[in-house]
Amino acid sequence: MQIRRIFFGFFTVIISTAFILIIIEIILRNIINFEMDYYYGTSKLNNKNIINHPYGSIPVNKDGFFDSEFKFEDKKIKIGYFGDSVTYGVGAGFPYRFTEYLDELDPDFDHLNLSGGLGVSLIDWGNKINEFLLKKNIKRIVYVMNLNDIAPLSNRFLKNKSEDEKIDNLGLIKKLALPIDKIFRGKSMVYTYSRFKLKNLLVKSGYEASGFKSIELFPSENLKHINNAAALIDDWSIKMGKLGIKTCVVLIPYEMQISKNASEYYKSIGIKFENSFENFSTQQLLVKALNSSIVSFYVNEGFEEKNIGYYFVFNKGDKIDFNHPNREGHFVIANEISKNKICQK
Repeated sequence: MQIRRIFFGFFTVIISTAFILIIIEIILRNIINFEMDYYYGTSKLNNKNIINHPYGSIPVNKDGFFDSEFKFEDKKIKIGYFGDSVTYGVGAGFPYRFTEYLDELDPDFDHLNLSGGLGVSLIDWGNKINEFLLKKNIKRIVYVMNLNDIAPLSNRFLKNKSEDEKIDNLGLIKKLALPIDKIFRGKSMVYTYSRFKLKNLLVKSGYEASGFKSIELFPSENLKHINNAAALIDDWSIKMGKLGIKTCVVLIPYEMQISKNASEYYKSIGIKFENSFENFSTQQLLVKALNSSIVSFYVNEGFEEKNIGYYFVFNKGDKIDFNHPNREGHFVIANEISKNKICQK
């Protein structure tokens, strides 16, 4: 009898909690202007491999990459572009990413989007991509690097070192939350909105959404980590070279580096970064640290002085977003890559 009461009480609490959450979910969906699927699109059109986002759609081809079907039957030289959510096209959508713009600017080459998706970096490079490049005879690869890749690359380089040498990382918390994240992110307003609030609090406290300390914003204090990241890229480049694949690196700017208005705004809401960062010091130090055999380039020109949100995502999705170019930004990036013939020579 006692066990039955306990079970009934527990069951009542579960049902009541679920009911309350459903009510809150319904209320939030009707009163909050928040695009919970901005980063984590989940729906597909007519069961086709098209992922929908508020900013547009992203195709998934038969090779499993976020691009239209690759055309290997033609004789054009193929250039692959690997990167994170910037390469994926958050804030731009297909066909408004730098890879599609490059197809128009440099039609003598095929520009293949090999993005690993959201939250990836070079540490996620695996044998699957190597096998694909070799099988399809792709001899040129561009690592499109987001500055927030520096921290995870440095920690991977320091994998066997003491924790004291590594960068502060809340990754354990994120790892524990990952199963819940996969289920509810982009689907539940209660969860996604709460996650967005927590993420922005962390960003203002000097952390990335990935959980790493935002060391790229303070390059003079973190030169050793920049050098570590460069060393890991060098190792990757050497491995690719042994496979007969040429490697190039393109560094994408943050919005406060290309817009004074954006810089002032982010400072006003509590985002901290050293003055030299605005002058591309992080990119300069990383390029200097890379082996001279790697073609490396950081995008710092082509952007006219504009207000916040002209070239980058602003006040959408997680609201604080200074590292995702929008369609205008992707066009400038493509134009600069084209103008400088990155990985084309």
